[in-house]
Amino acid sequence: MKTLAALCLVASVVASGVACKRASQAAGPPAGQERGDCRPDRTCDPGLSCLSNLCVRPPPADCARIAEQLSFILLDNYTPREQRAAFMAEARRQCDAVRLSADDGECITRAQSRAALRECPVTLGLGDCAKIIAHLEQLQGSSGVDAYLVTGADRIVSRCKGEAPSLAFEQCVLAATKVEEVERCSW
Repeated sequence: MKTLAALCLVASVVASGVACKRASQAAGPPAGQERGDCRPDRTCDPGLSCLSNLCVRPPPADCARIAEQLSFILLDNYTPREQRAAFMAEARRQCDAVRLSADDGECITRAQSRAALRECPVTLGLGDCAKIIAHLEQLQGSSGVDAYLVTGADRIVSRCKGEAPSLAFEQCVLAATKVEEVERCSW
């Protein structure tokens, strides 16, 4: 009789422990989200790292340093001070917005060229050649320009194959409504 009572007591303690564990797991963030368990394949949401089976945000990058390095790479030496300051403020804002990690930021601060920037896992300040080319093809299709005539759009497409344009260049091209307007965009 005492053994049966002891077994019942042990079973109720184990059952309540399992119930408590299930309740505590349900109260935490879902798998993959910040402070939640890592997914079974040890991945987390973008910007998070899986450490000790917990999704955590890595230390942030020094966005002021990132903005300064981007200005050295993407702006020329004669850029007016006001434009440089505006560029750096926007680069800091983008860096903060994507929550750039210290490791990803280190890649950007080591980069010495646009090509090196393009190799970083997270890029800031660079334009997307796929978007640029798609827009230029759309403009060329609707412009009625002779298909055998080499235009500014063709030169941009060719240049995109080997170089990385600035984000400002991308924005200028995407704002163009005619092929001729892309000539005013500065790479």
